[in-house]
Amino acid sequence: MDFKLILGLGKPDIKKMEKEKDIKGLIRAMGYDNDESIRKEAAFALGKITDSQSPIYTIRNENTELKDTSKDSIGNLTVEQLINSLKDENWSIRMNAAKTLVEIGETAVEKLINSLKDENWQVRWHTAEILGEIGDVRGVKPLINLLNDKNNGVQSNSVIALVKIGNPGVEILIDNLNSKEWQIREHTAEILGEIGDVRGIVPLTRSLNDESDGVRRAAKASLEKINNKE
Repeated sequence: MDFKLILGLGKPDIKKMEKEKDIKGLIRAMGYDNDESIRKEAAFALGKITDSQSPIYTIRNENTELKDTSKDSIGNLTVEQLINSLKDENWSIRMNAAKTLVEIGETAVEKLINSLKDENWQVRWHTAEILGEIGDVRGVKPLINLLNDKNNGVQSNSVIALVKIGNPGVEILIDNLNSKEWQIREHTAEILGEIGDVRGIVPLTRSLNDESDGVRRAAKASLEKINNKE
């Protein structure tokens, strides 16, 4: 993913893009370098559009009394209950659950990894983000498996998470440049470029001969980024 793709443009209107089902625009917004929240909103909007069975979720009016949305009540739940809350129809509940899971940290990682297989795309989307925030290297392989998830938003959030985990995951990422799945190879090449670790230079150079044109382009762009950082 080229995070410099739309530098210099105005702030993307994610709500408008979602309403118009502008998938290309949302994908471009995933490269908006000025505001991480825009990238996350774009990834979530992509998820809603590309999931054929996704329900329509609404954020309730601020004046409406919300049951069990406070951080205190959320904090009393077990890790399993918090993960289950990631599919709640209420945005506030989902956000508080995600924040609490990040605060729990490493002790929640194994259960979070298991939830990456959840049939609900929102659970996978939020879990990828949470694992990226925690930064535990145990999340790298499972997140790589989501790089060809059927939901584009989940794919995008997994890319962001792996970039955030960064250097500790580089060797595992390098191994996956040999994946049988071209999407995984392409995303992996992009991620290595964003991380910028020099360990990626030799394997990315080999990827310049990949059978996939997308992988070759991603490898070339990433090599340029790494070389520019040196």
